[in-house]
Amino acid sequence: MIRSVSVKNAVKDALEIFQFDQWLRFYFVEQKEEDELWVEVPDDVMAQIKKDHPALHRLADLVNNAKTDYKRAQENVCAYVGARLDGQKYEATVLPQVFDNATFKVEMYVFNVWLKMHEPHLDEEYMNFEGWMEMYEGWNSMDEVKEYRAKLVQSGTDPGSPACDTAQ
Repeated sequence: MIRSVSVKNAVKDALEIFQFDQWLRFYFVEQKEEDELWVEVPDDVMAQIKKDHPALHRLADLVNNAKTDYKRAQENVCAYVGARLDGQKYEATVLPQVFDNATFKVEMYVFNVWLKMHEPHLDEEYMNFEGWMEMYEGWNSMDEVKEYRAKLVQSGTDPGSPACDTAQ
């Protein structure tokens, strides 16, 4: 099996996984007794995810019907990224570079800005993952967003990104 050494493609794949996780937690986290948070994805949505995103379905299946918090979510996503990409799709040297990559950090930051800005609209009604990403891509292609991204890259400041110690 030939594994890719493309950091650019690995960044794109990792971003999709992190974005999918954000979507799952946005719509399907329920508070249960004792202030515990659980991911509960309805069966029909799980079936649709399996049909539309077979690779991402494994992540949904991993976290579905389970307790969650920030630490667990980060561990699950990092473990999934590591299992699906590190040494499987990409050479083992590629993934550690992804999380230090300026593009990954900027894109995660910009995605989180979009999420915070659009939260009221996204909260109005359920939107599938494709809908989310279409809305994000539309916003992401605006000149103001492109200019903001360019300023982030040019400034050289680290906007921060999720850390995955397990993938290094």
